[in-house]
Amino acid sequence: MFNLEKIERYIIIFLILSLLLGLAVSAHKRSGRPIAVKMRSFDTGVRDRGSDAEETSFRRVKVDINSAGREELMKLKGVGPVMADRIIEYRSSEGSFTYVEDIKKVKGIGPAFFEKIKDNITVE
Repeated sequence: MFNLEKIERYIIIFLILSLLLGLAVSAHKRSGRPIAVKMRSFDTGVRDRGSDAEETSFRRVKVDINSAGREELMKLKGVGPVMADRIIEYRSSEGSFTYVEDIKKVKGIGPAFFEKIKDNITVE
């Protein structure tokens, strides 16, 4: 019927698929239902739909680095027992943190590590 070249057929197929995808997204937005997506980022909240205990362990937490104990500090992404002990040791020898940025004075916490945890720590 139509004498189309191979590339022209691919372009038409691509355009049709793009249109269908756009219609699906539009219909989904109008439905108002949230999309269930498994997330790996600590800042996004719950990773996936598991038990209540699992869900609470991945919720965003604000940890007061001046009063948090070892277990609470270990809730921060990337903070294990050694780093938690270093934070507590620094706090007891140098005094309370004044600003969240002061945590960079702890051995092993550099700018990149600080960027990972800064939104989840506070000083009170």
